[in-house]
Amino acid sequence: MRSDLQKLLRSPLESTVLQDGDTQFRGLVSRLRPSQLEPGQVSIARNVRFDESGAAKVREGARSVSGALTTTAVIPFLKETTGTSALVLIDTTGAHCTGADQGSGTIRITTKNSGSYPIAHGIPATGGMVNLASFTGGTGTLNGNRAATYVSSSTFDVTVSGVSGSWTGGVVGAIKLSGGITSVHGACRFSDPTLSNDESIVIAYNEKAVSIKLSTLASTDIAYPAGVTVNASAHLQTEFGKLMLRREGKNTLIFDPQDGSTGFGGTPAFTKVATGTKTQPIELSDSVTVATDGKVSFTMGSAHGLVTGDRVVVVDAGSSGLTVGRSFRVTRLTDNNFDFYADVESAGSSTVVVRKNVSLGGGFINAPAAGFGVLAGQRVFVPYTHDSAASPSARSPEIRDEIIASDIFDNQTFDPVLNQFRLNAGSADHVVGMHPFGDDSLVVFNRNSIHRLLGVSGSLLDVSSHVLTNELGCISRKSIIYHAGAFLFLSDDGVMGLTFQDALNLRGTEVPLSEAIDTEFKRVNRDHMDKAVACYSDNRYYIAVPIGESTEPNEIWVYSFLNNAWESIDSYASSSFTILDLIPAKSGKINEVYAVTTQGGVVKISQTGRADDSIYETSGKNAATIYPIDAQVRTRGYTFGSVERKRFNHVDLHIQSDAEHASDGDINLITEDPDSITKLGTLTDRLGSVLAKAEGASVRSRTGNPRGFSTQIDWTPSTGRPELRGVAIRATSTFNSPTSAK
Repeated sequence: MRSDLQKLLRSPLESTVLQDGDTQFRGLVSRLRPSQLEPGQVSIARNVRFDESGAAKVREGARSVSGALTTTAVIPFLKETTGTSALVLIDTTGAHCTGADQGSGTIRITTKNSGSYPIAHGIPATGGMVNLASFTGGTGTLNGNRAATYVSSSTFDVTVSGVSGSWTGGVVGAIKLSGGITSVHGACRFSDPTLSNDESIVIAYNEKAVSIKLSTLASTDIAYPAGVTVNASAHLQTEFGKLMLRREGKNTLIFDPQDGSTGFGGTPAFTKVATGTKTQPIELSDSVTVATDGKVSFTMGSAHGLVTGDRVVVVDAGSSGLTVGRSFRVTRLTDNNFDFYADVESAGSSTVVVRKNVSLGGGFINAPAAGFGVLAGQRVFVPYTHDSAASPSARSPEIRDEIIASDIFDNQTFDPVLNQFRLNAGSADHVVGMHPFGDDSLVVFNRNSIHRLLGVSGSLLDVSSHVLTNELGCISRKSIIYHAGAFLFLSDDGVMGLTFQDALNLRGTEVPLSEAIDTEFKRVNRDHMDKAVACYSDNRYYIAVPIGESTEPNEIWVYSFLNNAWESIDSYASSSFTILDLIPAKSGKINEVYAVTTQGGVVKISQTGRADDSIYETSGKNAATIYPIDAQVRTRGYTFGSVERKRFNHVDLHIQSDAEHASDGDINLITEDPDSITKLGTLTDRLGSVLAKAEGASVRSRTGNPRGFSTQIDWTPSTGRPELRGVAIRATSTFNSPTSAK
């Protein structure tokens, strides 16, 4: 009898203990149902990174290294609590200087609303800066950018040498950068050729460029030529040791950092690249000497226009011992001096004439007025939409699917006959971007097609053109990166890839790389996708995109090449954090990622060690605004390998604090079919206190036995940068009947 009862209890009605979980996390898949995900995949990964051990850790916080700029003449940050007035009224009796009260040169300003009631000014306790404008009545110069000393919530002091008397009127606002800077249009990394680990970020503002050295954060202004402003998108790039600034339909600007007068050693300034056609043949004549080692030294009375690597042909050897007709590759020393080496005996001074390169086509032109350029095969390739006239205009008829290449090692000399290529002639297509592929190829990304030029490092007469695909194109030039045999770029269908097949072939992926996060792609503002920017750093692809109603990139997606999976959707609480460019650069020996904001600030977003985001939201370096990092990891849906409903009994989490911060966070259980959320409390609730620095804990919690088909762990860190190392869930089967049930 007892034996029969035991058999009955072990029959299909008996509950079975089940266990499921993950010991590592490798990638984000948001498109599929959570219960469809594979082990190691998560359904939500926000502001996290998956480290080499498979732990999901809160990303490092962003840190501003340079303040944003003022985008209009005066942006007040002091506002009335009521009414529509944008500016605070300044108490005309409160802005005064009395040696007895504040000390000589110290002006006390009280902020009041239109009803003369005190109003908070918002100036921090330390590090405050204001711009004073339109103050009158006293002596000295009060107006301008001034340090502000907090006195009370509605009162602050400004100390200015030589200022005295009573002051009336005035406008108090955010500080203004010098030179009338109101907008930002481009940025790039610049490497100091004399210091391998000392890099800068150069930003093109409307009235000047600014170079920010990352090791010291010291800034250097680089002036534009007289009468030149930059009011549209600009492309900055280092080419053959010089910094080029290109603008669509505008003259190209050039900055030579080694120039004694206009480089960093002099008064830094861009100059205009010459326009129009070049006279041919171009001959250079001067008295030269030949040294014992065969070095031939030219000292010109004017700029020669040569760059290192250019070839010259001897036209008249004089008494130098050189042979007429021989060509030599030159070494540029300065704008007026150049050398080359020849197998001749030393000789005294003699007049020698050499000829620069001669076009094999219809003649050389100077750099076209292109919006960007790309280095490939020791040449510069640019879109050939605009000509090289003194006032560049669109070619007639306007052609947008042509590119043109410079001479080797010469980014200012172009042959419009032999070095020009047209791609997709006869179609409504245009060039969006280009990128070198190997040593001898260039991949051209059109809006609706992708092409490859082979043989760009030799004679361009031998270049062959191949269509890689007519089925898709690129929507954003700055989204293109190349790594480990693959191109990634943003298309109309999402982030796509071109994969490496062999030394000669590239093949496009059939499914977007972003297919796994297609739910995120559907949130992109498609009207402004062309502003997306990307970079590669630390085995990751970062792409910033505009989300929702934002017209500028305001969210960063991170793809891990180590895991071959999407890693995180990074968001930032600061409304000032909209992204103009992403730039990998070094302030030492480690590559870091910097975001240049559309407000002109520079923000370091990796290698900071911070557990929060610290963002300068006004001009200069006022006190940064601190934002918590809104991190979240939601696991896959655990089904325990069964389609039956279960009761979820116990949850185990392994959580580790980093070495610098204590940790806390919320733990929830998300159940599907029926849908429910079970709050399991905080880490502090489970442990009795926050998880201390460098400490780990195994957190176990009863769940209250919610019932469902599958369940997920939702982990939302609130303090520190904890890492989630693994989860485990135990359940019992709740339905073992051999018949169906509803």
